[in-house]
Amino acid sequence: MYRRGPRFFRIRLLFSVCLTALAATLTHHNVLALPTGANLAISMKPVSGGMSGAAYTLPQEVSAAVFGNPAALTQFSGMQFGFGAALLKIDLKNTQTGAGGTNVSHSAANNYAAPDFAFSYQTGQGLAFGAGVQVGAGLGADFRDDPIKVGAIPGMELPFTSELLSLNANLSVAKQITPATSIGAAATIGYGLLQMGTVGQSGPDIPTGQFGGTTSSVHDTAAGFSLGITQQISERLTLGALYKSKLKYTFKDVTFTSIPPKGFQTLTVEQPAEYGIGAAITLSSLWLIEIDLMRNLWSEASTYKDVYKDQTIFMIGTQYELGNWSFRAGYSHQSNHFRDEPNDKIDALYGMGSIPLPFISNDLIKIVQTASVPTVSSKSMSLGIGYDVTPSIRIDAFGAYSFEERLTRNTPNVDIALQLPDSSSYRADAIVWAVGVGIGFKL
Repeated sequence: MYRRGPRFFRIRLLFSVCLTALAATLTHHNVLALPTGANLAISMKPVSGGMSGAAYTLPQEVSAAVFGNPAALTQFSGMQFGFGAALLKIDLKNTQTGAGGTNVSHSAANNYAAPDFAFSYQTGQGLAFGAGVQVGAGLGADFRDDPIKVGAIPGMELPFTSELLSLNANLSVAKQITPATSIGAAATIGYGLLQMGTVGQSGPDIPTGQFGGTTSSVHDTAAGFSLGITQQISERLTLGALYKSKLKYTFKDVTFTSIPPKGFQTLTVEQPAEYGIGAAITLSSLWLIEIDLMRNLWSEASTYKDVYKDQTIFMIGTQYELGNWSFRAGYSHQSNHFRDEPNDKIDALYGMGSIPLPFISNDLIKIVQTASVPTVSSKSMSLGIGYDVTPSIRIDAFGAYSFEERLTRNTPNVDIALQLPDSSSYRADAIVWAVGVGIGFKL
């Protein structure tokens, strides 16, 4: 039998308040990996989604140019509009094994919608403009109804929830400077919403309201930019390159501490900068193959750099046209961006409740990593289809699947602190599905 003395409740409090903050840092921009990790990017769009997001050089829809490589806007004539939405289904379970036996927890955050809108206009002088709104990053985890248990011990529960949503609006411009070369730029305004918290008592000697039984909801805006270029090498080969800056969100009054100076603290979260290159091969007027390689700079982004490492994403997609029909397929692979040994800090936070953050073991972060495993889905595939209703109207649909991903973390420091006789482990298994539809107009 485990006696729940003062030490027990101090440890329980430590876990509770740590996970409240850490969960927000790890559920990012989501947590979907189809195929760009926590960044939804252009992989959830009606056409690009069917090609696993491979659309940074020769995109087949306006929205992919507005939010991907802005230089590609010159490829769209006249005025064009695109409307779309995707539904994401996440199956995430966390298995805890330790002194308390085995416990399985399921995240209730399993359904998300990602709307998308964009339009473009080309003047006829090689100058093109575009604008749009999309969900650029998001998703989360919710273990309030089915808490993760520390060492699988009954009563030592972590009933936390967190969600970070980034809604992006882009204004883009592109110029065809030669018959073969286009350059482009985009300005981004992001609206970030952070929700995080725990439920239940943190311990009998701890007043509910500081740690347990509360949920914070804070928001902020951010500004960024994108730069891009496309170069037609030959009739069949086009190259592209792009850079996207950080989006910096400053969430005020997120976490309370009684550590001097007492009060609520500010958490800075940066959506990472990224750059990429791509190649589009037109095997014929009907058959397109695109290959893209992207790099996400997590190690340079506030908060994320404490838990993530830089990530490489490979995408390949194809489209074949047959009459009024378009058939698409794609595959993506991304490297694991979780640091094996995360830092013992969270941005500039100096305390949570009465506990100074330097005392927080990176074991706690490892537990939360397993709660966010959908972001590490390394392999995904997609299929898509399109139909030209008229020469000016097209409807598109796609389906995508991220193969089951598993992440396991051991927590030796926590076991020592709790004096547990058996080692504790946390294993997460996640599968992600996505379907989307859209319609495009040309005027």
